[in-house]
Amino acid sequence: MSEILKINDLWGGYQEGVDILRGISLEVRQGEAVGIIGLNGSGKSTLGKAIMNMIPFRKGEITFDGEDITALNTNELFRRGISIMQQGGKVFPNLSVWDNLQLATQGKNVQCSMFNVQLAEVIPLLQSSKRELQRQMADKLSGGQKHQLSLAMTLSAHPRLAILDEPSAGLSPKAVEEMYQMLRAIREKTGIAIILIEQNIAKAVEFCERSLLLQQGKLAYEFTEEKMNLSVIENKMFNE
Repeated sequence: MSEILKINDLWGGYQEGVDILRGISLEVRQGEAVGIIGLNGSGKSTLGKAIMNMIPFRKGEITFDGEDITALNTNELFRRGISIMQQGGKVFPNLSVWDNLQLATQGKNVQCSMFNVQLAEVIPLLQSSKRELQRQMADKLSGGQKHQLSLAMTLSAHPRLAILDEPSAGLSPKAVEEMYQMLRAIREKTGIAIILIEQNIAKAVEFCERSLLLQQGKLAYEFTEEKMNLSVIENKMFNE
């Protein structure tokens, strides 16, 4: 598989002169799922936001499909085929489910977009009628349903690369299992590449071909399928 995303020597953070990311370099291949794991404060979410140019970085280069996208803003990156599901399953609470989807597709036909990617087949929330989705307010959804809506918004514009920031955060064990069932089905149907930022190490190991361990803003270890032993990873995280 050829690479779809390449990051070279990325430095940056939320404040000028304070680097949370320190020399990050990585590649993601087409159709691949790469896990980003680490303790709280290691820079996992910061990396996702930096790829989407949602925070400043002072050094480094990012290419997508061989093109330099380092200077492109978030909206342009979205149009190029990269999208992000932010931590906590963020949605617009004062809008309906349908209107949230309409915003995510930037005015394109929501129903057409959903059926083209076959999202309605794998995301239970979308299996309601259009009228029900228009009536259902996002702030009345359960935590699991909000995560489903956030995932649908992330995928509705047919990205080739999706960054999923803690898709299991705050969910019940049952909802976590449902989330990963949806993600596996989506990968099978679309062949999308995924960067999975995940505190749940077991799920990252189970879902991804590779997992990269961040420690203090640096990529410390890479675990391939053959080496993704949960106890080994936890030992690297907590004891080194």
